[in-house]
This record gives sequence, structure tokens and C-alpha cells, in this order.
Amino acid sequence: MGFVDMTTMSRDVDRMVGAIRKAQDRLGASPELVEALRPTLNVSYFLLDGHGQNFEDYLAAFTDTSLPSLGSFPSREEFDAWLKTHFEPPPSGSLRIAEERYTLGYSRASGQPLLLRLPPVEDLRRPGGEEGREGLWRALDEAHSVLSSSPDDLEGLHSAALALHFVREAGCARDFAWFLAHLDAPLPPLCSFATREEAESWLAKHPRPPHGASVQVGGELLTVGYQRERDQRLLVRFPWDGE
Repeated sequence: MGFVDMTTMSRDVDRMVGAIRKAQDRLGASPELVEALRPTLNVSYFLLDGHGQNFEDYLAAFTDTSLPSLGSFPSREEFDAWLKTHFEPPPSGSLRIAEERYTLGYSRASGQPLLLRLPPVEDLRRPGGEEGREGLWRALDEAHSVLSSSPDDLEGLHSAALALHFVREAGCARDFAWFLAHLDAPLPPLCSFATREEAESWLAKHPRPPHGASVQVGGELLTVGYQRERDQRLLVRFPWDGE
């Protein structure tokens, strides 16, 4: 069972944030563009809250780097039939269905397979959905122009734009909207359980544990963690201030 390297994820976030902030600095004469880029900046931090591994695979598939290929399928029905016979152990990788590219991830809450469509390159700065309103489209185009002389900054910008596609494809748009409205507050618990045993059972069956997410167990809030020395997932209780 693999786990997302949080150092790698943090480095990706740093590159994304650095590119967006540099673009905002260079576009400072146009406050409306600076403000329009804010969701692209904040989505980077949102991904650290339990979405890391799915997004790392999504990013790797988009850039065609180090992700296993699960094959090509002529239709969604063909893929669904294949998945039913390949779910143990859970597969991970990139694939094609008809003419479109996808990655196979997992729902943070249920641990069930989650098919994530990759946007065509030409649509990268057209995130679509609520985040893709015209102001953001224009701001991303302008950011691309002012960063065009730096390949590293462009890569960070492209990753940030891709993150907006990921939020929509992964069904996280509502969580992201809540995150934008409550930037200083933790996200609500991912799941609720009556007993610790139920929570432990859920975690043991999850193929991609949502590292860093919180779950409610009775009246207690626990965080999903990973003990690297034992290669073990666990639920961690952080004491309240003053305890």
C-alpha cells in the first residue's frame, strides 16, 4: 500500500503558491485580476487536507510521469466491467476511455474507486464550473502571459489551474466553497462514527487513507495519521489547548 509523500506534496504546493503570488505581484496594477486569482491560490492549501494522494496521481498523469497505465477502454461500460474483476488489490494509475484521459482515485469518505477525468491541455486555463467564471479565465490567461518567460513558474501555474479541475472532478466543489468561506477554520469532519471500533474498521478498509482529514467518533474529533516506522494508519486525538 503506497502513501503520498507529504514532502513532495508540500513542494508541489509551494511551487503552485509561488507562481500565483508572483503573478499577483506582476498584475498588481489590476486589483480585479489579483482578486480573481485567489481561488487558484487557496486551492493549493485545500489539497493538503486529505486530498493529496489523488491529486499527486492526477498531476502525474497530466504530465505523463511515473504513473502506471491501466490500459485503454472503448467505453465506460467496458471499464466498469474490468474494474469489477480488478478491485483486489485496488488498482491505481492512468487510463483512457474512448478519447479521454483519466486517473483512478478513491473517495475520501467511502474508499470506493473514483474516476477523475483529465482536461485537454487547451482547456487547462478554463476550469469550468463555479470556479471557472469569466473573471478567473481572464486572470489565468494574464498570469500565463506575465509568467511566460519562466518555465518553473508556468509549471506551478499549470498545476494550480489543474487543481481547480481536480476539485470539480473529485466532487469536492462544495467542500472547497466551504473552505474559501472559512479559511481560518478546519474543514468539518469527513465521517462520523458511533464508536472507535467502527472508525477503525472504516480506516482499515480504506485503500487510500485521507491523511490529515478528521473524523468524528462520538463526541471526540480524531485525525487520520500515518506512522511511517510501522507503515501503519491510525486515528490520532490531539489534546485541546490547556490539557
